[in-house]
Amino acid sequence: MTHSPLRIPTINPSSASSSIPTGATGYPECTRTFQRLTQGKFIPQEDTIAVEADLTIQLGNQPEITLARTPGDDLNLIMGHLFCNSLLETVEGVANIDFCHQAPSHATVSLDGSIPIHSLFKQRPPFRIHPQHLFELKNEFEHQQNLFKHTGSNHAAALFSITGHLLAFGEDVGRHNAFDKAIGRALIEGTLGQVGIAMLSSRIARELAAKAVRANIPVLCGFSAATSSGVNCAEENNITLVGRLRSNSFNIYANAWRIQDD
Repeated sequence: MTHSPLRIPTINPSSASSSIPTGATGYPECTRTFQRLTQGKFIPQEDTIAVEADLTIQLGNQPEITLARTPGDDLNLIMGHLFCNSLLETVEGVANIDFCHQAPSHATVSLDGSIPIHSLFKQRPPFRIHPQHLFELKNEFEHQQNLFKHTGSNHAAALFSITGHLLAFGEDVGRHNAFDKAIGRALIEGTLGQVGIAMLSSRIARELAAKAVRANIPVLCGFSAATSSGVNCAEENNITLVGRLRSNSFNIYANAWRIQDD
């Protein structure tokens, strides 16, 4: 059975874009003066800090969902969040999104109940990854972290194919939002079924591992360690869980068979 390509939902902007200035990263930026203690003296300095603002999502008659996020990639965030929380199955199921950018931002999502549900994922053959491959992907990941380079406080998430092609990338003040943004972009672009490896800048807790399960991602890597519930989730769902990923080392917490020995 064949299905039509995924389509991007109609977005109806009900107001002008946000008044927060946009910087070189393409995301809104905020500059503040702060006091820095250096050699026993306080010195005033100016720096760029991460923008955090609420986005409220209204889906039908369900209770409103409010996300504290970095403005930008809001469509990806909405789609990824709804998908990861099993409130949406495919992009085809969205009829339209009415979006108000003025603070507080608000999005009203309408679903199309006439669209049949079908699986996004095909069964993939077993594969194995060489450790050097993960180190190379980490370098690519860090190269993509434009917001973090400016603010020092944004999380990021990247989705790669098994061959190492970058399929989607998301940055946000929240690690869950960053993962949702990446998943949402891949969902919209129809590449989610090609994702073999997800990489996060954060620790790997149960909720993040559950997003990988929902998106059918077999390998999940984090720069920090995993939690006990994150490991349990990975073990129960055949996900290879890698943590404390550095430039030349990492830990494997679950399903190590996908990582090749040197």
